[in-house]
Amino acid sequence: MSEQHDKPSSLDAALAAQIHAARVRGAYSIETLAALAQVTPEVIAKLEHGLPIADAGARDRVMDVLGQRPDSHLYPASPAHLSLRAPK
Repeated sequence: MSEQHDKPSSLDAALAAQIHAARVRGAYSIETLAALAQVTPEVIAKLEHGLPIADAGARDRVMDVLGQRPDSHLYPASPAHLSLRAPK
């Protein structure tokens, strides 16, 4: 594999930081976020590290649960998701 594919691009790194920050801010565990977004915990870890994932829709589902849009604009999270957050 080339070095280009081994490291996340600056856009991927920014998106990774955005996803991680939103998960922490929302008090979601990796497992809870994965369950809500219908992905595996490994997908969450890859997204948070800016690594590529096979399911293009998975990123959108994760961002939807987090109340994020790919263009970085926030919109309200679904109230159903609020009751499933990790305890503080």
